[in-house]
Amino acid sequence: MSPGQTAPRKVTTGLRQRAWWVIRRHGVFTLPELLATVADGKERDAESNLGRWLRALAKVGILKIEGRARPLSPTSNGAWRYRLIIDAGRDAPVWRQSAGEVYDPNSGETHAIA
Repeated sequence: MSPGQTAPRKVTTGLRQRAWWVIRRHGVFTLPELLATVADGKERDAESNLGRWLRALAKVGILKIEGRARPLSPTSNGAWRYRLIIDAGRDAPVWRQSAGEVYDPNSGETHAIA
């Protein structure tokens, strides 16, 4: 611990936390852009993991799906473009799949997925 520090620092460096930092910084993004920035190849199925988490955040209104972005290749349909609507704070929202809800650790609020 550093001098003056009363408790050990809690540093979360998981995939979704890293993604949340990028989302808060950029505001508008696509899943491929997010993966290129935060995935380092050590994660298991990062694309599916983040995709399901982003759709859950969109369902509770934290993100908004704005439509398809420009295709990246001639055979691509393009990727969904997301926009941050509610900047909940420093800690990433937690998707509780089994409960069908998203928990905001910053405010302590729980949002049910419709």
